[in-house]
Amino acid sequence: MNWSESIRMAFNSLRSNKLRAGLTLLSMAIGVFAIVGVAAAVGALDNTVNEQLVALGSNDFVVQKNPAIKVGHGSRRSARSNITVRQALKFKERLTMAERIGVFIETPGKVVKFGDEATDPNIVLYGADESFTLLVGYRVNSGRALDPEEVRLGRDVVVLGADVAGSLGIEEKDLGSTVKIDGHRYVVVGILGSKGAILGQSQDNLVIVPISSAPKYFFDEWRSSVDIVVRARSSQLLDETMGEAVADMRAIRRLQANQKNDFEVISQSEVVETVSGFTKYLTFFGLFCGIIALIAAGVGIMNIMLVSVKERTKEIGIRKAVGAKRSDIISQFIIEAITICQFGALIGIVTGGLVGLLLGLLLNVTPAFPWSSILISSGICLLIGVGFGAYPAWQAARLDPIDALRYE
Repeated sequence: MNWSESIRMAFNSLRSNKLRAGLTLLSMAIGVFAIVGVAAAVGALDNTVNEQLVALGSNDFVVQKNPAIKVGHGSRRSARSNITVRQALKFKERLTMAERIGVFIETPGKVVKFGDEATDPNIVLYGADESFTLLVGYRVNSGRALDPEEVRLGRDVVVLGADVAGSLGIEEKDLGSTVKIDGHRYVVVGILGSKGAILGQSQDNLVIVPISSAPKYFFDEWRSSVDIVVRARSSQLLDETMGEAVADMRAIRRLQANQKNDFEVISQSEVVETVSGFTKYLTFFGLFCGIIALIAAGVGIMNIMLVSVKERTKEIGIRKAVGAKRSDIISQFIIEAITICQFGALIGIVTGGLVGLLLGLLLNVTPAFPWSSILISSGICLLIGVGFGAYPAWQAARLDPIDALRYE
């Protein structure tokens, strides 16, 4: 019996036991879906993070109070004192090796009003300096960004994000008009171009005011910490610039030689490494759950094959009576088991890939098609087909042809 005939008989077996076969295929598909779906989601997350970091620049690093991703010792880190506006501006004056330095502080939940129009209370307000928009990858679409004089004097001017300007109907002709942010008047000097969304969260729902103006109305700087973005002059000078940044911030925060840093200096490569470690755990978790589901499906396949052997006892007897060898019977039933496994795997791969693609479209992230996970899950399904199909196949091959022909 050739492969095509064995595959045809496998599908006949599936059709004759629709409920049993359907449940078996479902469990196999769920296992593969867990592997492929999680890998697709993790791949999309990796792509998004890498795209965002590329936008920041390979020579950039951040000085901030806490790590980018907090793992353990949260209470100890929360006890750190905030980086104040004064400390951030002093740091900006002291650091000599940087090409550009930007300081900012943020608070969410603001309402912006223009005439009779008002935004939802979900606007993120950034108190920032003149370098912020450039360093974090925003471009000015109309008007201009903040200038150093406005930052130095703390003037009440604002640059609007694309979504804010759009929802309020503010265009280039409205530059110089006044908007109210939580009731405080600010003159519009610029409108940013759209930066899109990351993980479904808009990056254009923001307003930027001078960092020296923001504490007057929006911040208690003893409760809010300032972040600092630094761009080194070249990638070769990145480590040296980071070293100077650590020394300067320690001096500004008056740390003794025996005291640990109470702030973080985080490079792009460190963020990538941290995110990659996190996504690897997610991938392994999906793989583990998928393998458990596939093993359960394998048990189901073994059961359905044993029932199939019982139901086809006379057929097996006829085949052996006309000269079929044990190896022919074994290969027939193993091929059937493999066919069932691969058919279930195909369903899981297609649904996992589609869900990954749909997730990417919904969250506006770059989809990833996890070829390695597809190959791994297909290989596991092949092994399960062979492993769990071997016993029923051996049982079928051991049948005595005379007894099998007498079976009713």
